[in-house]
Amino acid sequence: MSAPDRRRWTAVQIVQAATILILLTTFSIQLVMFFVSYADSGLFTHIGMDFLTTYTAAGMLGHGGAHSLYDGWSQALAQAPILAHYHVHWTDRIVQPFVAPPLLAAVALPLRFLTAARALAVWDILSAALFVTIGWLLDRTLRLGLGKLAPLLVLSFLPTYATLFLGQTEAILLAGFAAFTLLSLRGRDLPAGLALGLLLLKPPLLLAPVVYLLVKHRWRALASFGSAAGACTLGSIGILGPAGTLDYLHLGRELSPPAGTVATNVLGMINIRGTLVRLLPGASPLLLQFVIACTTLAVLIVAITLWRRGDDKRESASEVAGLALLSVTTVLVSYHALVHSGALLIVAFALLWKLVRALPDGSRERRLFLMLSALSWLLPTLAFIPESTFRLPAVAFMPLISGLWFLSAECLLRTTSPMHVLLSAPARSTLDANAVPVSRRADGA
Repeated sequence: MSAPDRRRWTAVQIVQAATILILLTTFSIQLVMFFVSYADSGLFTHIGMDFLTTYTAAGMLGHGGAHSLYDGWSQALAQAPILAHYHVHWTDRIVQPFVAPPLLAAVALPLRFLTAARALAVWDILSAALFVTIGWLLDRTLRLGLGKLAPLLVLSFLPTYATLFLGQTEAILLAGFAAFTLLSLRGRDLPAGLALGLLLLKPPLLLAPVVYLLVKHRWRALASFGSAAGACTLGSIGILGPAGTLDYLHLGRELSPPAGTVATNVLGMINIRGTLVRLLPGASPLLLQFVIACTTLAVLIVAITLWRRGDDKRESASEVAGLALLSVTTVLVSYHALVHSGALLIVAFALLWKLVRALPDGSRERRLFLMLSALSWLLPTLAFIPESTFRLPAVAFMPLISGLWFLSAECLLRTTSPMHVLLSAPARSTLDANAVPVSRRADGA
């Protein structure tokens, strides 16, 4: 092996070692913080507090209380025995409201036969297994070459930790979004639209995907998604009845002001709404709503312009870049996106790595991607340490998510420009995949 080859492999080994060190560091910090929180306050004060709402909603549904699923006092009465049993004393609220669509309560129905603690354990184990499966599937389908690093990458990402810590639904949402992405790349629009229907568990996340499908004229995907949305809407109305449906709509209005409530935790959001509320703390609700709407519209207009530049060839570089941009835009423009919603960004990181790994080691895009990735895994986790809340991590995340959005946009521009092609000719792809330098082939190696 020549000296340049030795230097190249040494650089690769250094990057791999640094990656493993960062992942192990973040994962270790998260484990320590989990056990510190458990030792300090037990379950459901912080750990599993969001799952508690799903668990009690499933119990109400199972006992024929579907019509009062979104009545605040009924939820408080359902949660009270559990809070008393686990010695939970919230200082800022008397109830953690259930705000998800009623279908989530229906999904959790089997867990109501377990104690709250055991139900949370089962929920988190299933969620962790789903996260690992998604990481493996993305690595295998997109040919990312991550191997055994893929599960560790997914599990050590702070949004994954936040999902498991709170008992949230993002494993299901990520499964739907990842399936939508992979099926779209293969041109299977009907099942892709159905997979996107899983995001109906958190409807605000659907703004960007629906706009994307309209811009790209993916009518079959829109039709299948519309069918799923219609079925979910009718099912929800059937579960709740007229009175319960009105309660659900009323709760949505209560939570919709820009600054939100204690339960919505807008200051801990990683979207346009959360960023502007943090930047304009004294602004009136009307001004905030106007600025949020204008900024969201501006981001969508730029994204639409870029998506329209892309071609319609499935699995092309521009299609991959466009879906990466969609992943980041979905989080940014969603009206409700807390740190755990950042799990959807795993898809963006996977797609961008597919694009930049074919580039030379020293290329600007590759270096920028590696820097953003390292900081996105490390900084939010370090920001979680001082207060053990997700507000500081949200602040740390926003510049990184913005950088990821601009990188996705730049990749899409380059893949649609006749002068700049991000993914090079098949010869370079083969060379990069086989890792055999031209000089060695010329020497007859």
